[in-house]
Amino acid sequence: MPSRMRLAIVCITAIVFMSACALTTPAAVQPTWAPESVASAITTRSATAQNVEGASTYQLTVTANCHTDEQLVGGGFEAGGVFEFALFLHANYPTNNGWTVKTVSISHYGVSVYAYCLRGEPSLQTRIVSGAECPAGDTALSHGSAENGPVTLCAAQHVASVSRATTHFTLDSRTHGYSPQGAQVACPNGSLALDGGSTIGLTLASSAMNGFTGWEVSAGGDGAGEAYANCVTLA
Repeated sequence: MPSRMRLAIVCITAIVFMSACALTTPAAVQPTWAPESVASAITTRSATAQNVEGASTYQLTVTANCHTDEQLVGGGFEAGGVFEFALFLHANYPTNNGWTVKTVSISHYGVSVYAYCLRGEPSLQTRIVSGAECPAGDTALSHGSAENGPVTLCAAQHVASVSRATTHFTLDSRTHGYSPQGAQVACPNGSLALDGGSTIGLTLASSAMNGFTGWEVSAGGDGAGEAYANCVTLA
């Protein structure tokens, strides 16, 4: 075969191959959640730890992690077996793709930590920042507190609105002995309670209600204040 003909065949083959590549488009990413059913697309991941009577320390550090195909949107915790509600919360914050809680008490107890994990698509483009405010253009999904200060989980996309819901919360150890008291805060319809807490007392539990419709807390001590929920609407 003459060299010119061979060269022509090679060129034509290359052109056909390049044209085929140009026509190939990547497969579309299928969404795994939608705003109208986002609550059902959130999975609660948990981790638990406990210490025993006579342990060398009554400090616990527990982290619950989301799976690699999930995105962290919030977290909470619950302590059990605490003596006279003497639980001291040193940290409660988002870290990497999970939620971390650090506690200490005066006797043995256990802690369960919850990470609220949204299916991966579409991405909220989240990031964790030091401080109580998100960078310009981002919106706070969840707030936490590490040992060195506030920590905020921020989202760059798909957040339509954020609001704060509160309810009056009074603690009275004289009438309740050392039994903790609870309060619940409901979010507006269509929004998700992704974090919350109490402004008074020693908190033994702080977590989302079923369906992320609100936030519930359990605390001991004395005083009047608020239980609150930060309510997020995704779009």
